Amino acid sequence: MHNTIEELKCIKKRIKSIRFKKGLTQENMADMLQISQNSYHKLENGRCRMSLQKFIDISKILEIEPQELIYGPEKKYTFSKYYKSPLIIKY
Repeated sequence: MHNTIEELKCIKKRIKSIRFKKGLTQENMADMLQISQNSYHKLENGRCRMSLQKFIDISKILEIEPQELIYGPEKKYTFSKYYKSPLIIKY
């Protein structure tokens, strides 16, 4: 996918699908995220922007890696193809 809008739609569909599979309602998700059900509805349906922290919190609640929400279960993204050796940071 090269279109960012389409990618975002796929992410939202994955979130909704996994939420259904886990037996969670929008109200359950809103409670766990400590936001209103209306706010969660807007997040899931793309009516407002989702912060990175909310995205991470949603992935934790759904017990799924963030990259799987982004790329789907069939395509796990890995940095190993870009880095041959581990990155060492010196302080």
